Amino acid sequence: MAGACFVTNLMRRRRVNSNVACHEINLQHTWGKMKRKIIAQLFGSLLGLMFLLTLMTRAQNKPPKLDDPELDRVQAMISQAKKESGQFSKSGSKASEPNNPNLKWAATLWEYRNKHPDTPASAIATTEALRLLVRADRISEMQTKADTVKLDEAAWKRAIYVLVEAAANKKDYNYLISKTQALSQTAVDPEIKVFAHITLGDAYWKSGDTAQARVAFQAVVTKYPKTPYAEEAEGNLMEIELLNPGQPAPQFARTTIKGDPISLAGFKGRVVVLKFWGTY
Repeated sequence: MAGACFVTNLMRRRRVNSNVACHEINLQHTWGKMKRKIIAQLFGSLLGLMFLLTLMTRAQNKPPKLDDPELDRVQAMISQAKKESGQFSKSGSKASEPNNPNLKWAATLWEYRNKHPDTPASAIATTEALRLLVRADRISEMQTKADTVKLDEAAWKRAIYVLVEAAANKKDYNYLISKTQALSQTAVDPEIKVFAHITLGDAYWKSGDTAQARVAFQAVVTKYPKTPYAEEAEGNLMEIELLNPGQPAPQFARTTIKGDPISLAGFKGRVVVLKFWGTY
């Protein structure tokens, strides 16, 4: 298969080993006919064994698909909100205007949340209500409502993203730091807990507090070793230490795609531009 294969993490999109991803695709499409062959290949390495166990666990834990009319109902409200918001924006109106339809739909979705607590549909309604308040430039109102969302609610799986959006819009990370700090300590869902940890590090970093960012990222590495979150935290720690403006570029020696050796030391005395990129 040309290029790399990728899978999507629930919380964040992450790059994974292309062989593992391609094994997963192959397993899905040829399991019946090639079952024995694939099992032998997977068990031929520790990586294959780990992948097989992960696949089996996912299959066992995957909940059955159930029709939920309440989810459809909430999604219909969200779709209508997007439609009206688009029309409002095209009219040239400002987000802060009191007739912004996002305010109406934020109130409607929040009312739904209050009437249908602790349901999957309610979790989505909660997140979208908060998001619409941010889009209507009502950050303080969003924060007030977010404070009423209990730290053990499933809504935080998506709601953290809303806080990140609000912080980036206002260039003020104090509330994001406060909330993710609380979630990283007391959230019940382990996925919310680890995501809050790494988001806390990002918030400190973006606010300019690299010392606290190091502490937060190191906590992720220590508490969640050998996970994509730990790998990301390690990368962030390296960037903080080595890739800040004004710091000398880290030395490297590699081989080009043509097989030629290349090193930073080989460009001594010449202007070098380093371009960092990735595929997600």
